[in-house]
Amino acid sequence: MRTHAQLISLVREWSNRDTEVLSDDIIKDCLRYAADKAYRFLRISPLEATVTYNSTALLAATTASTTYNDSKTELKIPSDLIEFIQIREVDSSNNTTRVFNEKLDLRSYNDYNTTTTSSYWSRQGTTLLLSPGFQTTAIGSPVAIELHYYKRLPALDATYNVSAANYAAGLLTQSTQGTTGASPLYLVTLGGVTTAYDTLAAAQAVGTASTVYFVGNEVANWLRDENERVLLMGALAEAFSFLQEDDQVQKYAAMFKAELAELNDEDKKRNARGGNVQISYSAGGLI
Repeated sequence: MRTHAQLISLVREWSNRDTEVLSDDIIKDCLRYAADKAYRFLRISPLEATVTYNSTALLAATTASTTYNDSKTELKIPSDLIEFIQIREVDSSNNTTRVFNEKLDLRSYNDYNTTTTSSYWSRQGTTLLLSPGFQTTAIGSPVAIELHYYKRLPALDATYNVSAANYAAGLLTQSTQGTTGASPLYLVTLGGVTTAYDTLAAAQAVGTASTVYFVGNEVANWLRDENERVLLMGALAEAFSFLQEDDQVQKYAAMFKAELAELNDEDKKRNARGGNVQISYSAGGLI
């Protein structure tokens, strides 16, 4: 697996352009633009994620019904969300008590004359609106709501924070003071076991502390680590656009689109294996 710096070098090798013509900063931008475009089209299992809202947060976010409106629950949408897959209410055994199946545009959601047959939802900016609100269903005893969705991955050059927890997880590399991104941790060794602490005071309360500097390792990124060819083709299309070489732009843009299509098709085929498939179709225009 290549690092972000190695990926930059790979794009340069394929472009056959030196730093005077195509700087590292431009290549970084091209890689970021390629990732942004990939997220617009890829709908595959490695980009799926689930966030769970617990009952405490849900009850605080729920308002009672009125004469003209159902009760509703308002939730913050994850910042990395690309597209919704499913919203469901679950009980303590993770059994589904309700699925929010009807997606309404915001105007219809707020219009009390709108007729719905089940639990429904909409969105307003970064807020997810669910009606009827949490725990208003008569089925089961819900304790949480799960939002399953397609997500953006971390930035291609994202690194882990320097912290005691990440040291324990093996996500840091020892460095020297002054190195870009380097931060200190305070290490105490007792009985042959070294433990890191975020503050000197916390370390000294346990034993003799030594100050050691670390940098965070790069955060895992499925596109960079498992499908660098997608980023390579997309970045080359962007790079040659910057260089105003239209024939090269068309060639690499076509290869980039083909890579995305193959990944989507591969995932669809994989999902269709193992049994008969039933799919519910819904219009995408309101999402």
